[in-house]
Amino acid sequence: MTVAETREFDPGLFLAEGDLPSDTVTPDLLILNQPIASFDVFARLWRHTIYQICADGGANRLYDMFEGALELRRGDFLPDAIHGDLDSLRDDVRAYYTSRGVDVSQDLDQYSTDFGKAMQKIFSRDSPSPQREVIVLGTLAGRVDQGLGLLHELIREESRHPDLQLWLFSESNVSFILKATHNIIQNTLSNRLFTRNVGLLPIYGPAVITTTGLEWDVKDWETQMGHQVSTSNHTVAEEVHVQTNAPILFTIERAVLATGAKPAQRR
Repeated sequence: MTVAETREFDPGLFLAEGDLPSDTVTPDLLILNQPIASFDVFARLWRHTIYQICADGGANRLYDMFEGALELRRGDFLPDAIHGDLDSLRDDVRAYYTSRGVDVSQDLDQYSTDFGKAMQKIFSRDSPSPQREVIVLGTLAGRVDQGLGLLHELIREESRHPDLQLWLFSESNVSFILKATHNIIQNTLSNRLFTRNVGLLPIYGPAVITTTGLEWDVKDWETQMGHQVSTSNHTVAEEVHVQTNAPILFTIERAVLATGAKPAQRR
């Protein structure tokens, strides 16, 4: 994804009905212990990932999503692994997935979160490419401390692994970190997978940014929490360009996804 001084992002690829382009790194999927807001979004993300892992109680969320009308489809969405300290994993959920061959493993390290433990599990696997992409299925709603903690873990993991790209798919947005370089967010309008609502948040420290493709573009603009920030901005072009001298969080709102996602194929 990195080309010289420019980093390109196309978050709509993971929500498209078709296959990923052949030159795209196939991501892994990390399911956190947080509500899964949309089955249709979930099914498309699952289809576009090569390895699916639940962080401890994330397995409860996956299992419970298939109550009622979706129950017959539970067996079509078996994760490759469930990993964490396992203090949240219910006995009935563990028994179900274990009986179907899912790898359930425990890490009792009290100095790392289930998110961090799951990321270690992902990196323990061989990869054909040095570039790693991980889709994180979580939420920024609910407890404020947990939402901020999740944003902290995004920057921590990307700082530890320079070739890692994390995508946070929360209840209504896609969020990812723009690093200190020229960043291009592609296909923001034509695929109709997103609304025009975006935000550029300097939650990791002060930054100076220059943008094009937004309704309210800025040039050499100092942004800092507690001072001035570009929230509630709007896309007006197919590409949004952001030059920044420090990491910032970019978030774009998802449009309502058409129903009818294709069934997943178990690899």
